[in-house]
Parts: sequence; C-alpha cells; structure tokens
Amino acid sequence: MTLRQFIDLFTSDMARFAEHNGIRLTLIKKISIFFMPSIQALFLYRLGRFLYLRGWPVLPRMLFTINILLWGIELPPTTRIGRGLYLPHTVGVTIFAVLGDRCTCYAQAAIGGGSGNEKDIGAGPGLPVLGDFVQVGARAMIVGPVRIGSGSLIGANAFVTFDVPESSTVVAPIGKLL
Repeated sequence: MTLRQFIDLFTSDMARFAEHNGIRLTLIKKISIFFMPSIQALFLYRLGRFLYLRGWPVLPRMLFTINILLWGIELPPTTRIGRGLYLPHTVGVTIFAVLGDRCTCYAQAAIGGGSGNEKDIGAGPGLPVLGDFVQVGARAMIVGPVRIGSGSLIGANAFVTFDVPESSTVVAPIGKLL
C-alpha cells in the first residue's frame, strides 16, 4: 500500500461519514469530523494497516491496542476493509474479516472467526468475507468462513453462520411478549 492509497482510503471513510450525516465537507467540517470517535478509530486502523503492509510488526499492533482502549473497537491490521466504511458507533464492534466497499457496521457488531482450523475463503482461516454495500446491524454476529453477498442486510441481533446471497436480508427471531 502506498501513502497515496492510505490517504485515499481514509478520505473515503470521512466522505462516507459526512454523506451519511448530511454534512457538506469544508476544511472546518473535515477537522471537526476528524475528532469523531469512529473517524479516529478508522484513522488508527488505516495507519496500522498501512504500516503492517509496509513490514512494520510492532507499531500496528500497538495502534490496534490503542483503538481497543480508546474507542472499544477491535479492528486489527490484518483485516482488509474497502473504501468508505461507516461506523456510527465504535464500542463493542469487532471486525476480523474482509469487507468490501461502503459497508456499514452498527454498535456491537461482531464479524469474525471460528477456531482457525476451518477453511480459508480469502480472509484467513475461519474468517468471513463481506461484499460491497453490506450493512451489519447492532449486535449482529457473522461467524466463520462465510460469504455475505453485496448489498445484503444483516439485521440487528442476527447470528449468521451460513453464506448469504447478494441483496438478501437476514433477521433475528422476533421477540414475544409473555
């Protein structure tokens, strides 16, 4: 990854945040948005990923730990994320996977692995791969070597351990009043 690619990816995250919140980006707005927790977390992740791909072994791991301590998000430098990730809330979010462009992960979403002894479908042993424009609802979990098709919606509290076709919706069971 080049420095230009790092800057481009982070800029796409800021632009997606602004777009989602109806903010017209000016210099002052960019500075203001930079201090949002989700943007700070994405900056630390993108910087860690840049350094990881450049062969730095320790500093990316330190940035990963700082992200956990400051923002409550587990986003390791080994995770691959496309352009324009939108994270409205960082606390409790865990992402060990490959994410396509313009994905959205809401509060306490967990995307990650099985035991590590499972097959590798492109994200690492036992890890999921998400297509472009996938939305993962609050407290949803995507576990194991599964593929989530582009344009799919994983609803709040859903637990996914199976492949999901493109443009599909997965929901959790509806609660009942007893």
